[in-house]
Amino acid sequence: MLNVLACPTIFNRLPSYPWESLPSPDVDVVPWLIIYLWISTAGAISILLNISLGYYASLKAARSLFSSLLSRITRAPSRFFDTTPIGRILNRFTSDVGTIDSALQNSAKACLSGIMDFMSSFITILVVVPGFGPFALVIAWLYMRLAPPYIKTSRDLRRLESIALSPTFSGFDELLQGITHIRAFGMEQRYQDCFYQKVRRCEVGCYSLTWCDRSG
Repeated sequence: MLNVLACPTIFNRLPSYPWESLPSPDVDVVPWLIIYLWISTAGAISILLNISLGYYASLKAARSLFSSLLSRITRAPSRFFDTTPIGRILNRFTSDVGTIDSALQNSAKACLSGIMDFMSSFITILVVVPGFGPFALVIAWLYMRLAPPYIKTSRDLRRLESIALSPTFSGFDELLQGITHIRAFGMEQRYQDCFYQKVRRCEVGCYSLTWCDRSG
C-alpha cells in the first residue's frame, strides 16, 4: 500500500478532469458535440420547468385571489357599495390579479437570481482574495442598512399608484353609464379632458415607481 502511494506515476496517469480522457477536437469532435448536446438539453429542460412551474403557480394564485374577491364582493352588504367607489373595486379585480399574473413571478425570479449571484460572487471573491472578506462584510452591512428605506419608498409609491388608478376606472365606468346624457348636452370634450387628467395623475405615480425601481 505504501509503495502504491509512493509511486507518482499511477496518479499521473489518472485524469484530473473528466474531459482529459476525451480525444482532441481536431481528431474527433463527436464526443464534444455530444457533451454540448447534453448541456443544451439540460438547460432547455430546466428553463421549460422554470416557466411551467412559474405560470402554473401564478395561475393558481390568481384564480384563488379572484375567487376570494368575487365571493366577498357578492356577499358584501349594500352599504359597502355606497361607501366604496366602483373604481376601487375594479382596480382590485384588475391590478391585483395582474400583479400576481406577471409582476410577482418576475419579482420572485429576480430575487432568487440576485441571491444566487450575490452568493456565488461572494464565495468566489473569498476564495480568490481572502483578504477582501472584511470589506465584503462592510458592504453587505451597508446594503442591509440602505435597502429598508428603498423598500418603504417603493411600497408607498405603489400604494399611490393604486390610489390614483381607482378614479380612472371609476370615471370610465361613469362615462359608459351616462354616455347618452353626455352626448345630449355636448359635454364630450369636458369628460375627455377630465379623463386624461386622471390618467396623467396615475402615470405620475407609475413613472415615479419605475424610476425608483431603476435607480434602486
